[in-house]
Amino acid sequence: MSRFVKNSMLGALAGGAIALASFLSSIAVARTLGVNETGSVAYVIWLVWMAAPFVDLGLSSAVGRFLPFLHGSGQSSVAAHLDRNLSRRLVIAALIAAICSGTMVWMYGQRSVAEFLSGDAAKGASMPLVVLMILLVVGQALTTYTYARLRGRQEFLMAARIAGVSLLLQVFAVIGGSLLFGITGALAGYAAGMLVPSVVCLSAMFGPASIDRTLSRRVTSFALYCWGANVTSAIVWSRIELFFLERYWGMDSVAMFAVALALTQLAVQGPMLLTSAVLASLAEKRGRDDLDGMRGQFAAAVRLLAALVFPICFGTAAIIPELLPALYGDKFVAAVPAAMVLVSVAALSVLSTIATSLVQALERSDFVFVSSLCGAACALAAGFLLIPEFGVIGAASARVAIQILMIGLGCWFVVQRLGFTIPVVAVLKLCAVALASAAAASVGIRVVGHPSSIPLAIAAGAAVYVVGLRVVNAVEPGDVAFLTNLTRSLPPALAEIAARLAAFVSATKRNERMLPP
Repeated sequence: MSRFVKNSMLGALAGGAIALASFLSSIAVARTLGVNETGSVAYVIWLVWMAAPFVDLGLSSAVGRFLPFLHGSGQSSVAAHLDRNLSRRLVIAALIAAICSGTMVWMYGQRSVAEFLSGDAAKGASMPLVVLMILLVVGQALTTYTYARLRGRQEFLMAARIAGVSLLLQVFAVIGGSLLFGITGALAGYAAGMLVPSVVCLSAMFGPASIDRTLSRRVTSFALYCWGANVTSAIVWSRIELFFLERYWGMDSVAMFAVALALTQLAVQGPMLLTSAVLASLAEKRGRDDLDGMRGQFAAAVRLLAALVFPICFGTAAIIPELLPALYGDKFVAAVPAAMVLVSVAALSVLSTIATSLVQALERSDFVFVSSLCGAACALAAGFLLIPEFGVIGAASARVAIQILMIGLGCWFVVQRLGFTIPVVAVLKLCAVALASAAAASVGIRVVGHPSSIPLAIAAGAAVYVVGLRVVNAVEPGDVAFLTNLTRSLPPALAEIAARLAAFVSATKRNERMLPP
């Protein structure tokens, strides 16, 4: 358990740095470029996120699943060969994608491609913008693979270090690039953040890389299903709404929705990042055929993640009316309703990451692919039916409805087909306490009606949540041990406070066990 706790903390630091880089970059772009240009940058970044899974070929999912599986089954040398083999495949795929993209630009003309990418906002910088788009797609694919590879190798400390360096490079480059070169400079800043992980990926492909045919077919089959799932999931879980908003409502609406999504991602990243070690741990247990251990870890992960993500998401939604304008400026106040809707339901999408990790650990990526196709079809239908009529709020509502549908399908598969149990009662208790906490925070925001009320609202919500956990007995005894181990990784002062809080919220359960029968 101590190794899992350490990896979870390091994984959270790495992912936190990545999320913080994206969030700070979005603020820098909004503050320096204005609404329309912010929409253009967000649109290009969305296109990058949509295109990168095509280049990835599902290899990042494969390396994150099979490396810990092979290590868990005592095949470390095979894992090393597979590591290099998959790295080479990705580099070849990225090179082919770059060549094909260059050919397409040559055929259609660099200016027309650039104007499509920027929504006519960067007519004077066509060639640099096109080149940056290609570099960003390749860099995103290499970056995603690098972090998945490091998680599969259990090198979470290295991932945290790379993410920290990339954070500094990206934020400062985006600020400087936006001030000096506008949209093109901002995008160059994003590319700077991908430089270090891309170099690490390229360095990983040298050395012996031969694997037997049986393993190769198994890995390739898994990767292809994941490839299809990742491509279709990009439509559902990324920002397909930006495409329809740009076509029907213009770049200003794109900017509003992008800002709402940025705040949503900030709210969920902290808890979600603690799940970075879950897939590796489940796959390692699968390699040892420890199904009972997988069941216990799955249920505990769902409970603990719910305990974190519910109060953060509901609480963030409560303070968004003051938080969003304070961060992005009054020009973006129209994004508040969409942001509140998205953040409120984002907690469920975070919980689904545990189920996805379980499905991948059991090599059932075929279900992920099929369910993603269903979600993609719904997302496209909503884009044609709801967004043209209702704009940003229609996009937010459609996104929420589709995500709930996808999560429902995933829960059904986990319970009915895989035979795992979801701790529904514990999750409902945590949800109720988190709603009460958000209500307290909302009262604080509405009474004061100023950004200075945000700290007060957070404090009130946190107090209600901690007391509520104790009142409804929401923390399981087994989870207390995990939380206690987790606090030992913190600095001494914080560790003592966290340990006291863990003891407080679990005191009622301990007292119940001490009562005579």
